[in-house]
Amino acid sequence: MGFREKYARLGERYNALEKPLDRFFCPLRKKAASFARGRVLEIGVGVGKMLPYYPKDIELHAVDAVPEMVEIARRRADELGLNARFYVMDAERLEFPGKSFDTVVSSFVFCTVSNPEKAMREIHRVLKPGRRAIFLEHTRSDCRLLNWLFLKPLDVLLGLLLDDNTLRETHLLARNYFKIEHEESHYRGIIRLLVGRKV
Repeated sequence: MGFREKYARLGERYNALEKPLDRFFCPLRKKAASFARGRVLEIGVGVGKMLPYYPKDIELHAVDAVPEMVEIARRRADELGLNARFYVMDAERLEFPGKSFDTVVSSFVFCTVSNPEKAMREIHRVLKPGRRAIFLEHTRSDCRLLNWLFLKPLDVLLGLLLDDNTLRETHLLARNYFKIEHEESHYRGIIRLLVGRKV
């Protein structure tokens, strides 16, 4: 069973599963969303955890590979009164023309995508020159001990449950495609916020 089937099965229960982490993640989601401007694409929108934090004046387009998640996010956007459109789409195969967006947002997505390099190329392709990509991601910690004692066991558990990989180095991959203008490391690098500009 792949990640699509696993997330589809979770549906609304995903909110309950992640609720204990909200007090850590939601302030970071709010900060990440504050960088969004203009025509915005969010990849891997999931159940819409980022939606309450976006500026009200953006034009939001959001994609996810799991139809059940897209429907939950769409309902949440309606409740929030957001100007948003939703699509069932893979991050590695974005069905948008090149140079379409002012901002691309990825929030806890690269731990799940099957081909991170291809997804990063797609983000770069659809972003307008001079505009920003925002990454809020699980990453390998700067502390080896933390990786072995905490992240490795968590990686095994989440791999079985959701096909997630919490030990990826998305922060290093992003540097290959974007000029990083802002970077924050939280919880010894377990979570990182990066803002990169397409040059």
